[in-house]
Amino acid sequence: MTETSQNPDPVEDFIEQMGLLTQVDGGPRIGGRILGLAVIENRPMSLQEIAERLQVSKASVSTNARRLAQAGLLRLTTRPGSREDLYQLPRDPYRELLRSITGSLSRKAAAIAEIAERFPDEQADIRNRIRHLAEFHKSTAEVLGEWYEKLPPAP
Repeated sequence: MTETSQNPDPVEDFIEQMGLLTQVDGGPRIGGRILGLAVIENRPMSLQEIAERLQVSKASVSTNARRLAQAGLLRLTTRPGSREDLYQLPRDPYRELLRSITGSLSRKAAAIAEIAERFPDEQADIRNRIRHLAEFHKSTAEVLGEWYEKLPPAP
């Protein structure tokens, strides 16, 4: 983990450490805390419930829960008869994250490669560096795609 914790409660420590780890990686700390809570609870939770549990604003929870859902780490759901949005950990969130990253890298590779081809021969050195960047993204996506195919589904 990122820092030595003084918190004796492993549940609270896990949630906080997930926030710190996400922050270290450049993401929003609250997003990591929400994910940590979802891993611990493993049940549908409302935005209000998450906000109260983590002692943060509902608006912040809403923004970050949507981002996590777009990445495949949370699933938006509802309860019959309720209009309230609920979020929970999907059945296989880590495979979904890997699939999302693979798709993103593939799209980036295609966009970068397309731009590279617009450079004239007089700028071949620049074009080649940009092609190399596109190939890096493409190769990384291919490796992650192969890994995704080999990963066993969640229990």
